[in-house]
Amino acid sequence: MKNKIIPYNPKLKAFAKQLRKDSTLSEVLLWQKIKQRALGVQFHRQVPLLEYIVDFYCHELLLAIEIDGVSHEFKYDKDAQREQQLEKVGVHLVRLQDSEVKNNMFSVLMTLQEVVSDMQSEKPYSKKEKTPLRSPQGDNFDLSFPKKEKLTNKKIFETLFAEGKNLREFPLKLIYLNTNFKDEVPVKVAVVAPKRQFKSAVDRNRIKRLLREAYRHNKPLIFNNIEGNFAFIFLYLGKKTPSFNEVDAAMKKLLEAFIKKEFHEKID
Repeated sequence: MKNKIIPYNPKLKAFAKQLRKDSTLSEVLLWQKIKQRALGVQFHRQVPLLEYIVDFYCHELLLAIEIDGVSHEFKYDKDAQREQQLEKVGVHLVRLQDSEVKNNMFSVLMTLQEVVSDMQSEKPYSKKEKTPLRSPQGDNFDLSFPKKEKLTNKKIFETLFAEGKNLREFPLKLIYLNTNFKDEVPVKVAVVAPKRQFKSAVDRNRIKRLLREAYRHNKPLIFNNIEGNFAFIFLYLGKKTPSFNEVDAAMKKLLEAFIKKEFHEKID
């Protein structure tokens, strides 16, 4: 399959070339581990995409890697905007912490290898698959997880933890609240991996990625079987990093339990 070409601002080429010469220590350390198809796919350094330059990029998988230093703690909005724009053109962005690359390379590489393996083996969702509830609406059901469906409102977060109902399906817990969204999105979702249990940012990011992916895969259950607007928070309760199959199975059961509890009379 021919690699998808992502357009970019030609003015960024010279800057990208300079960035390759001025690589940070963490960029150099990671490059030594992933170059020459060490993870099974080819990465390139400092690649222009749209109006941005990403630290590492795999054209084959549309996979970008960014290493965030201390300065990124004050650039959340810009980083979120960059990620959103890249997602729109199909690029999956993995963020790593500078300290993790320097001090925990083994965990970093394990995470990246799993991301690569998952993306290589990922199969398109079969519209013929059936669920115990209603099937997706038509052949063009959106299985993405766009920014508008991500829960970011601080006030709703606080209300959720104070007043929300909850369900458990180990290793996941769902806290939910019937609410209203001005943009008419049926459900907004946040995922949480506890810092107290998982000290490593790489481990937390991996768990949150698995939760988002499992929700994305099972979201037709929600979008086709509810009425009104809901805010969701999915918390990971396990003590060890899980496999995708484990999270996916728990996510499906949890969403089914939510629908049966709140909308049992509407289930076919």
